Order: sequence, then C-alpha cells, then structure tokens
Amino acid sequence: MSVWKRPTLLEWVSALLLFLMLREWLLPLQKLTDTGILWPFLVIAAGVLLLDALIPYRWLTMPVKLLGLLLLLNFTLFDAPLFEMKWLKVLFVQIGRDIPLAIHQDWASMSPLSRNALFDLLLMILMSMITYLVLEQRQGLWFVVLTELYLAVLDTFLPYEGDGGIVRTLIYGFLLLAVSHLTTMTKHATLSGKRSWIALRSLLAPMLVIAVSVGIAYTAPKKDASWPDPIAYFTGSEQGSAVGAMKKVGYDNNDERLGGPFLQDDTLVFTGVTNEESYWRGDAKDLYTGVGWEKGIREYESILDPEKHEWKNELFSGFETKKVHASLEFNGPQQFATVFYPGQLSKLSDYRPPNATVVYDKVNQQLEVRAGKIKLLQPTGASGQPATGPNTLLLKLNEYQVESEVPIVSEKAVMEAGTKYPEDIEQRYLQLPATLPPRVKQLAQSITKDAKTPYEKVRAIENYLRSSGKYKYETKDVPVPENGQDFVDHFLFDSQRGYCDHFSTAMAVMLRSIDVPTRWVKGFAPGKRVGEDGQGNEIMEVRNKDAHSWVEVYFPNYGWVPFEATSTFMSPVRFKYDLQTVQPQVPVPLPDLGNRTTPDRGDGRLDELEEGDRTSGKGFTIPWGVKAGIVVLLIAGGYAAWKRRQDIQVWWLRRQMQSERSIEYDVRYNLLMRMMESVYSRRRAGETLREYVGRISIPGDKRQDLRYLTELYERTVYGCKEMEQKARAMAEQLMERLIRQLKP
Repeated sequence: MSVWKRPTLLEWVSALLLFLMLREWLLPLQKLTDTGILWPFLVIAAGVLLLDALIPYRWLTMPVKLLGLLLLLNFTLFDAPLFEMKWLKVLFVQIGRDIPLAIHQDWASMSPLSRNALFDLLLMILMSMITYLVLEQRQGLWFVVLTELYLAVLDTFLPYEGDGGIVRTLIYGFLLLAVSHLTTMTKHATLSGKRSWIALRSLLAPMLVIAVSVGIAYTAPKKDASWPDPIAYFTGSEQGSAVGAMKKVGYDNNDERLGGPFLQDDTLVFTGVTNEESYWRGDAKDLYTGVGWEKGIREYESILDPEKHEWKNELFSGFETKKVHASLEFNGPQQFATVFYPGQLSKLSDYRPPNATVVYDKVNQQLEVRAGKIKLLQPTGASGQPATGPNTLLLKLNEYQVESEVPIVSEKAVMEAGTKYPEDIEQRYLQLPATLPPRVKQLAQSITKDAKTPYEKVRAIENYLRSSGKYKYETKDVPVPENGQDFVDHFLFDSQRGYCDHFSTAMAVMLRSIDVPTRWVKGFAPGKRVGEDGQGNEIMEVRNKDAHSWVEVYFPNYGWVPFEATSTFMSPVRFKYDLQTVQPQVPVPLPDLGNRTTPDRGDGRLDELEEGDRTSGKGFTIPWGVKAGIVVLLIAGGYAAWKRRQDIQVWWLRRQMQSERSIEYDVRYNLLMRMMESVYSRRRAGETLREYVGRISIPGDKRQDLRYLTELYERTVYGCKEMEQKARAMAEQLMERLIRQLKP
C-alpha cells in the first residue's frame, strides 16, 4: 500500500480556491509595477499547491520546488541550454553580488536577474507557508480577511480598480472556509452513504448564502460616497484642486502645472502609416514659470487653404534631410484640433472633414485646426469689404496626410555653430523665473565644466539625466513639489524620480541657466509597429501612453534640433558623426559624477556584447578533480543508502505513522504491517494476516499485541463493524508501543 497522501476531492477543491485567492494578490502587479507577465508567478503558486497536496513531507518538497524554480528562471531569463553550467554560474554570481544591495534596500541598483530570482524564491517560500496554514492547519479566516484588506487598500489609495477582486475574494474565501470546515468534519465523523453526494449537499447551503448575498449587494441601488476621494483629500490644496491626484496619461494642451502621478492608458489615439519612425510633434512652449510651461508672445498666420500651402525651413535648415510621408487616422475615442507631424512639416493634405482651415503658430510651429471660414467684422483693404478668416471654432480632424522632412544632423555643423544667437532667440529662449534656486545653475555648470561648445554642453546634461543612474523613471510614486518650490529644483535634488515632463523640463532649464537657448516640445513617441502596408510603409499604433515631451535646442544658422533626456525613450533623430579636424577628436564630455562609483553593469553580458567576436580564455569549467570527487561522493552516498535501506524505510514509515494519526484504523494497520515486513520478513503469496503473525519470529508480548490488532482489523474490514472508542484507544496505545519497540 502506498504511503503517499491521497488528497480527497474536498482537499483538491480547497487547493483550487486558495489558488484563485493567491491570484488576486498577483493581479495588481501588472497595474502597479513594471511587471510584464504574470504567468511565471502563477506557475509558482500552482506548483507549490500541487506539490504540497501530493507530498506530505516538507523536507522532500523543498528540493523539488527549488529545482522547479531554477527551471523556470532558465526558461524565462536565459537563452542558454538547461544543462549548460554557465547560466547557473551567472545566476549565483549575480545574486551574490546583489545581496548586499538588497540588505541596504537599494532595489534600483540590483540587476533584473537578481530581483526576479529573489522575488520568485520569496514567493515560493511564502506560498508554502500559506498552504501549510490554510490547507493543513485549516486557519483560512485570517487569510480571507487579509486578502480583502489588501485589495481594499489598493483600490482606495493606489490606481487599481479592486471592486471585482474584492467580490471574487469574498466568494472564494467563504467557499474555502465552508469546504475546509466540511473536510475537518468528515475526518472526525463517520459518513454513511455516498461521500461525494453528502459533501455536495453540505456545500449547497453556503453556496446559496454567498450567491444571494453577492447578488443583492451587486443589484441593490447604491448611494454616492459621502467621504472625499482619499488621494485628492490628502494631496489636494485648499483651493480644492488635487495637485497630487492621479490622472491619466495623454496629450493635453494645459501644461501650466506639471508633475504628479498618472495612470497608464492603452487607449488608441491614432494609427499612422509612414516610411520613417519619428516623434509626432504637436506643440512647443517657451515660458517656464517654475511650476510648468506656457506660451509667451505669439505670432499667428491664418491659412484658409491648407492643401495649397507649403512650409519651408520652419524648424531647421542647412542639414541633410530625409523626405517623410505619413497618413494619420484617428480611430480611437480621442481627436485633437492639433496637427501632429514628424520632423519639419512641408504639406498638409487629404484631411477629413474637408472644411478645415488652419491657424499656424509661427513661433512654436503648431498647427491648430478651425472649422471653416468666417467673414471678419472689421473691414480691411481699400474696398472696405470684410475679410475672410478662420472660424473661431476648433475642428478635430478624423484623418489627414502630411509631408515632412527629418534632419540628419551633422555633428560637425552643430559643434561649430558657435554662440551668436539672434536677439529675439536670446530674449525668448533664455528666460527663467527669478525664483529659480541657484543650485540648479550650479549643478549645470559642474556637469558642463569640461564642455567647450553648446553642443558639448547639451550632450553632457543629456547624458547626466539619462545615464548617471541618479534619476529614476517613475509614473506612479511621483511626489508633488510643495507650494512655492520650483518644479525642476524639486526633481533634481529632492524626489529624483519622474517621467518625461520632469526629465525634459530639467534639461531645458539647466541649459537655459548656462545660456543655451532651449524650448519644451510635446507630442507623441513613435508608437508600436504593428505591420507594413503594400508599399513597405510601417503601420504604427499610437496610444495615450505614448504621449511624450522632449527638448529642442537652437543652433545659430541651423535652427532647432531635438534631444531626448528621458532614459526610457530613444530619440529617432539621426546624427551624422562627421567631425574631421587636425586635432584628435574631442569626445562629448560626460557629466562630472564626483566620487561616485561606476554603475553596476549587471551580469556582464553587456561587456560580452561589446567585446564582439573576441574569444575569452576565462570560460567557466569544472576541474576534472572536482568532477571526480562529486562522482565518488555520489557513489559512496548511494552505496551507504542501499546498505541502510531497511533503516531508511522503517524511519520513513515511522514518520508516516506519526504524521497521520487522524486517518482510519485500517490505513494505520497496513502501515504497521509494512514496518513489520521491513524488519522481519515478507508475507508469502496467499498467506493470511493471522498466518503471517503466527509465523514471524517475534517475542510473545509483541505477538500478542499484534494478534489483537489483527483481530480488530478483520472485524472492521471484513465484519463491517465500527470500532468502539475504547477499542480504538487501546489499539492506538498498542500501535505506539510496537512502533517504539521495532528495530531493524
């Protein structure tokens, strides 16, 4: 007879309900963190539940769990074959390197490999503890309450809609408690009749209670909340505006107050078909107020027939360019009165609705669409007739095509552009508020102290924000500056975390503080490539989460060149590195990081990529002596286990008997007989239990005890009689005495 625990149907149901509750703990990870996929965590939860249900020995399941964890890590994080030892060395070396960082809670400096491995290990251990407490000890109420509290806190204070999870947990939790209670009852009481039918009938009542309660709660009319939203309440100002309230990401014309957390939004904005991936430029702003961006003096041009109008050299000139054509179709719920275009616009055509006119912001190169033409009231010209102009009503286009050109920026040209800025450029694009703290300028000067040209200064500050490791890209845990505190100063020196608005604004302001003209630009990142059309053009899906901001820097005689300060984005602008001088080429200066150590390069795979095809003589190999020693130890251990196999089997059966005190008498008796066979001799074919007990060579007192237990077993199994409580207690005492006396 097998010694493995056979889970009952009720125990399998309990395991399934517990897995569904554990799943509710994992689902928020995709919403609140950068977790891309959940299936590895779900596999860990399911694997732990399955092993703990089938194998009753924790010491035996732990090696199996660790082995499964290594298989999962190899499958998800490594391309190396499973039986190649190199990936294991990389894993353990990286974990050993990052453990001190984990102790100091420096999570950001740890490699993704270590974070994943340690999180998976912690999850496995935690799942094992929960399984033991909930399924074996039947202490499930605390876990149900804790899960409900966890989801309620996430729903209240974080951007996670937990309504569905709270209701599902209520259903899973009460069913788990009912099944757990029924399982306990069936182990302490004798059931007459068909066990599965009795169990089903016992569960009908709690299932009906749960169904009625949840149904009434779901369908009943609900009163609006009487308490204010806690996030807006705790982070809002006295004026009633929730400065730190969670908002959704997306393109918005109002940039007067930047910062605060936001929700990622996958809503499709438009589909673009283009021959070149580029940023989709929407607008630029030049006036920094200390808390956001506004437009200063504006100069507008009315364009009544956009299809016939051509724009030339509005952003830049003097660079080699590539012609770009793109068609945009707004098939999502959002349309904009702003025209988005890649690079520098040349022409707008094929727009729908067709009654569009354009008001063109010549200073910031923004196209704002109006709903047709109107007669101006003030007469102009010698005829005295009212002139025609754009309507004052905004018009949101459903689709349009643009022709434009993107620059291939000559590094030599911008390096030699000099600092002879036009007067209007200096006045407009070096503006800074008088309240800007001096330490912002001091930081910019320290970063660029080795830079000789504006281009080198731009690259130094860009590299500092992108690559120093001091600033973290974050969208949710983003603190808001206090009243009166400068937005850039707060980001650079206090919070040191934010998203594109923080990085781009910081770069623009720092460059202005050292006399490099800049402006803040907004639009959309290129989006996600989803295919090609028949002409080989790329089909890009642009969503709300692709809304983005970046920096444009002015270079004399060339115009505006875009730069990217946000580390998680890669600017599609092409640079031609054509510096040719008689002097050795001066590299772009990197930021002065003082005595900071070099950032950790992870597990070394970046270094391997940089080395190209160069071979390394330091490959990881196990010496033959170590291999031979391992083989000898395995052989010796196997031989010792084979010699002591009888002791091991008896020890195993003793543990089984001690851990299964609540099971039926017939099962415990069979385990006892297996122990007798291990110590003395096997039963012969066709030999009855009484014959076997009478044949084996054991002392008389043991034989007497064993005969009494055998008679009880026969009476219970073959006589179909229930054992009295007094007889069962006596049988337990005799079994305990025989187990203690058995020695191989």
